[in-house]
Amino acid sequence: MPTYAETLREAAQRLRTASVPNDLLDAQSLLAYALGQDRTYLIVHYHDEVPTEVLPPFWRSLERRCAGEPLQYITGRQAFFGLDFEVNPAVLIPRPETELIVEEVLRLASAERSEGSAGQELPPLVIDLGTGSGCLAIAIARELPQARVLAVDRSAAALEVAVRNGRRHEVMDHVQWIVGDLLEPIDERPLAWAIVSNPPYIAVEEIAGLAREVRDWEPRMALTDGGDGLDFHRRLLREAPSRLAAGGRGGRQSPASCCATQPRRRQPSWPACTAVRHSLQVRG
Repeated sequence: MPTYAETLREAAQRLRTASVPNDLLDAQSLLAYALGQDRTYLIVHYHDEVPTEVLPPFWRSLERRCAGEPLQYITGRQAFFGLDFEVNPAVLIPRPETELIVEEVLRLASAERSEGSAGQELPPLVIDLGTGSGCLAIAIARELPQARVLAVDRSAAALEVAVRNGRRHEVMDHVQWIVGDLLEPIDERPLAWAIVSNPPYIAVEEIAGLAREVRDWEPRMALTDGGDGLDFHRRLLREAPSRLAAGGRGGRQSPASCCATQPRRRQPSWPACTAVRHSLQVRG
């Protein structure tokens, strides 16, 4: 029987031939997944023989990766903000850069708490539009347990994944899951402290130029609006101001009236970027 070292060398070569990026890392991840272990196990047992029963499912998963299927859809898992999320082709794979949105919400909450904010407590209502896997809603609910979070998505299949993730991370008492289009299904009152989103951003004519992992596998409605990619942003900037609570600061921008949105990257792996944050002025 081949050793782990021999198996990984062959697997990495197959992935390289199929033009899969991160060939060795993906080979290690898939072999660890087939074993039900982490990658450290492979290092410890590098020169040991691979169990016979592990090889068939491993090579099958490797063929899926060679065909361009994202690693996260094969394993069904993706990490986000220190949490493990279920993912499948019904939802966009959470990107590390999207964590910037969570960090910004936490920064605003901390700033408001430090300032006293007219004696109010932490944010009572956060709305997550296009929740997908639920990663933003769940991470925020875990970090701000006093907050109530409304998570909205047009896709019932995506919400099924989000609900399972919500149960896994024990936030079901804090998050309400809603099928609908943007703010339409949400009552006009109470007003939100923050609206967050990782919206579709890619112009439809640019879809063909995406990496195949994105173009052929991730949900199209999570990538593009079918036009120039900015319809979501235009609608949100139109509709959100009337749904955000005023900070009681007249014409000043209020930290409690922030809509954080992040343009989606056009490739599955990319360097860190700065989130685009549309801060909306709401007059008290």
